[in-house]
Amino acid sequence: MRIAIVCPYYPWPPSFGGVETIVRNVSIKLAKRGHEVYVVTTPFDVTTMKQVSEYGVEEHDGVTIYKLKPGRIKIGYARVLKGLKETIEEIGPEVVHEHNLHPHLFQLAKWKNELGYRLFAELHHPAVELDFIIQKLMIPLAIMWLKRIGETVDTFVAHTALEREWLTSKDIPNNKIVLVRFPAIPLELTNYEVCLTSLGDIAYLGRIVHRKGLHVFLKALSIVKQNFNEIKVNIAGPSDLRYLESLKMLIKRLRLKDNVSFTGIVDEEKKYEFIKSHKILALPSLKEYTPGVLLEAQALGVPVIATRVGAVPEIVLNGETGILVKAGDEYELAKAIETLITNDELRICFSVKAREFAKNFTLEKAIDRLERIYDGLLFDSGRATQ
Repeated sequence: MRIAIVCPYYPWPPSFGGVETIVRNVSIKLAKRGHEVYVVTTPFDVTTMKQVSEYGVEEHDGVTIYKLKPGRIKIGYARVLKGLKETIEEIGPEVVHEHNLHPHLFQLAKWKNELGYRLFAELHHPAVELDFIIQKLMIPLAIMWLKRIGETVDTFVAHTALEREWLTSKDIPNNKIVLVRFPAIPLELTNYEVCLTSLGDIAYLGRIVHRKGLHVFLKALSIVKQNFNEIKVNIAGPSDLRYLESLKMLIKRLRLKDNVSFTGIVDEEKKYEFIKSHKILALPSLKEYTPGVLLEAQALGVPVIATRVGAVPEIVLNGETGILVKAGDEYELAKAIETLITNDELRICFSVKAREFAKNFTLEKAIDRLERIYDGLLFDSGRATQ
């Protein structure tokens, strides 16, 4: 099957984000299963939105990547892709799988009948992560257009029950929505073992931006430090420089210099070792949807502390594989940290349960399901299977 995947950012070189990780992993896996896979994207990084490679066509891991020039119109992270129609015509795909509620979705819906492909839309529940004022202003208009093209899209791929409910609330017919659990982790990750010297007590791995709530995390650590002066935390990931500087000033004010380290970007091949070398992984986000790092940590047997935002309660079992707290509440976060740091037996119980739970979210299961969707095998008498 010839498949074109359209995503405004793609990790070659690495573009650190949940959508990009999903696109990369799915593309490589589909290519390994014998499909012709093309990714249509830009050479821009999702964190900095700066150009990080050249325009043109590349091939990595069996996937052909078209890096197009973006148009001048940009709404938050969303970019118009120049030459998108000509590129899709050149590829001649049977399936076009579009990611995000971005302008290219409406373009692809408009050209669908003319170019003769089936259109799949994976929106990543756009309403839960609006970082820019312009996004908040434009989302009602985008949703209005989404309702207009709903009949044109063959299938909407939802990651969670939360997203399915959101789509149906926007008049997308339930029989056009199929649930595919993402983010997804490789099955072998649940058996990953490595002997490592501990790097610290708590790890954070993700983008260092305001909505990730790291300023709340630091305030919680200052509370924890009153009883556990030697606590060690490593924060890794690409940074918004202005926010990073504000965090460093906060660390100085809270006297956490000896407790918190910024380790920069962790290479993909070292990511799992970084997570596993800590007792806990923390994700104190103010806004979130389905952060893949929570599943990766659980698959590695590392208990997590996260906030009850987005669909996080669907990918973490509160009180069994981790602890969920209220977003923005440093006191509740501090209490959760103290609970897990001081109770070795509880961490072991969480670790065992976490590895078993993570098996529900394997990449292999997700790809099997996607292939059946592309083949039209998940529909029976007009109703989508769960």
